[in-house]
Amino acid sequence: MSHSSQKEPSGQGNSLSVIRRSRMRLLVCFLTFPVYAWAITALLNQGNDITLYMILYMIIYAVFGINASVKRCPSCGEQFFVRKYFLNPFTSSCQHCGLSYHSESQ
Repeated sequence: MSHSSQKEPSGQGNSLSVIRRSRMRLLVCFLTFPVYAWAITALLNQGNDITLYMILYMIIYAVFGINASVKRCPSCGEQFFVRKYFLNPFTSSCQHCGLSYHSESQ
């Protein structure tokens, strides 16, 4: 993959919006885990099979995690949320150049 050194501001703003949405999806999945755990516990207490629910939740979490990890910074072209090997979904700026996804017009 080659990265162009010229970036259009509108394209950068659109890329930052996509990055924000990707992060939000992963955080919603992460923050709803207590609700999921409560529901799974209730199902187990009733003697129900939870295999399908476990697999679905793991697939959703994996898809959202991979989606966030592959997002590239429109400024430097590096992975936005990943420094070295670890995904950091709690940051709002590029792990390499520091570009904030709140700055639509940089």
